[in-house]
Amino acid sequence: MSLPKVVICGAGFLGSAVARAVLSASRTPRRVLLVSRNNTAKAHAEIAKSLPKDQQQRLEPPMDADITKPETLVPAMEGADVVVSLVGLMNGTVEDFERIQWRGAENVAKAAEKVHAKVIHVSAIGANCNSPVPYARTKALGEDAVLDACPSATIIRPSILFGKGDGFFARFAQLAKVLPFMPCFGGGTSKFQPVFVDDLARAIEILSRKEIETSEACDGKTIEAGGPEVFTYREIMELVLKYTNKRRPIVSVPYAVGTLQGLVLEQLPPNLFTITRAQVQQLKEDNVVNPATFQDACSFKDILANNGRKLTSVHEILPTYLPYV
Repeated sequence: MSLPKVVICGAGFLGSAVARAVLSASRTPRRVLLVSRNNTAKAHAEIAKSLPKDQQQRLEPPMDADITKPETLVPAMEGADVVVSLVGLMNGTVEDFERIQWRGAENVAKAAEKVHAKVIHVSAIGANCNSPVPYARTKALGEDAVLDACPSATIIRPSILFGKGDGFFARFAQLAKVLPFMPCFGGGTSKFQPVFVDDLARAIEILSRKEIETSEACDGKTIEAGGPEVFTYREIMELVLKYTNKRRPIVSVPYAVGTLQGLVLEQLPPNLFTITRAQVQQLKEDNVVNPATFQDACSFKDILANNGRKLTSVHEILPTYLPYV
């Protein structure tokens, strides 16, 4: 009898971490298939070389599939017990966000339902159907579409992720190398609750086991995921400077100025300095776990604690990679 199969839709930063977490889980040996439109083979090779041979053998040859083309998804998911949906986009037009974060998420869920696979869908804190920000609005619409297609799906909403290869702390570390000061929009009072990518990946792995107790607590539920500490935007700039050994003034930039910057920079090809008006708008909102929002859902912290893992502090991880970015 073949081992259970976990299909991961997305071969990027989080997808690679989830693949490693599933393959390294000795309690429940499973096969893993990475599915993506771009760079799947590269991600597959990077994961494989970091694994012992027995785990490499359970990492199936990668498959190219496009979440905007439903007909490519079912063949990739054949035989899957669990599908992990990591549909996401940081920059793009309103149409891009709708096509990928909303309809793409829906396509993944419908394909998973056809092969009778459990769905774990990763969204984001701040998802809101009424938000003027396309990213937040389509994240929420994607959640609704997933639950419509698969009522037993588990939705996970993380705060910003950190870890080697992240696109948040590492980006600011690169900016600290070239800018004479660190910009801080609106005084830097908005709050974040950074979560270690390996903690999130392990929680997804635990959910993918489909154990009765966890399933009863989490199926059809939404879980908000944050780390053990909350920081203001300004404090995050201080962390970046501390762990990159840089001395830079932190300068408050009015949101209006940031919006004007975004108007110009979003017209250019994405680069280190890219910021959009929508991203500036998002910075006005806190990005932290709200325990009162989903009182009937299981706790991210408890999912890990029940499996012998504590939430990981940024102070443990940032020094291991930020100085070398």
